[in-house]
Amino acid sequence: MDRKTISWILLTLTMAFWGMSFVWTSQLLNYFSPISIITLRLIISTLFLLIFSISIKKLQKIKRSDIKYFLLLSLFEPFLYFIFEGYGIKATSASLAAIVIATIPLFTPIGARLFFKERLSVMNFTGIVISFSGVALIVFKKSDNASFSMLGLLLLLGAVISAVGYFMILKKVVNKYNTFSIATWQNFVGVIYFAPLFLTMSLGEFEGVTITTDIIYPLLSLSILASSIAFIFYAYGIRELGPSKAAAFINSVPVFTVIFAYFIIDEAIDTNKMIGMAIVIIGLLLAQKSNLINA
Repeated sequence: MDRKTISWILLTLTMAFWGMSFVWTSQLLNYFSPISIITLRLIISTLFLLIFSISIKKLQKIKRSDIKYFLLLSLFEPFLYFIFEGYGIKATSASLAAIVIATIPLFTPIGARLFFKERLSVMNFTGIVISFSGVALIVFKKSDNASFSMLGLLLLLGAVISAVGYFMILKKVVNKYNTFSIATWQNFVGVIYFAPLFLTMSLGEFEGVTITTDIIYPLLSLSILASSIAFIFYAYGIRELGPSKAAAFINSVPVFTVIFAYFIIDEAIDTNKMIGMAIVIIGLLLAQKSNLINA
């Protein structure tokens, strides 16, 4: 199996884990705030990755000259991305947020072009636009009345910019360090960024909370699958396909969320969602056509 095919498989699994993460997060929101959930998943993820990476002898030390890249990497994602996305959704609506987040694959080629001289063909870019329209069809319903605020929109755009910045920095380090090291140090620094917010805003939430399987299962799933394995797989995809083609997979996240929500929380799948899912897949296939040009 060639590296490109492996990348497609790993990126698909990544989007499945990230799609499922919305269901796991919704379950945990019954007990904790978003800051607590993000911090806890990063702490567990970091411990898991440290133990695993050391045990298989894959953990690399960061060179002094590259520390700045890892500080920026974690600043963009998870820190700024989750802050902007979380408060952006709070200020607008989940539907509008999904549409704005779906523009990440549209903006990523701009950053890739500016920093790495990477250029997508017309067919590749058309595929990304098609997949974007599929996301719109999935998340919007005729009965939806998506609220709008300029502040919310700016926050969501901040999440988009953070994601694009993350891809650009990741591209710089992915050929210097293995994916296990990148994911481990990224989440470790992320814990440091979130710790002050967690300690000042969220410690009181744990009083009177009984730890049950309803908390343990989604928290471990978020930590190990969505925050550990997914980032290892995504770093591999960035290295093999480049930022633009790897980012195109992001628009498949709502597809997996819809599927998992149907099986786990009995959320209905209507005709619009089915058509939207098909459009996303078609667009994704076009976006991966092998005619990427390096200028």
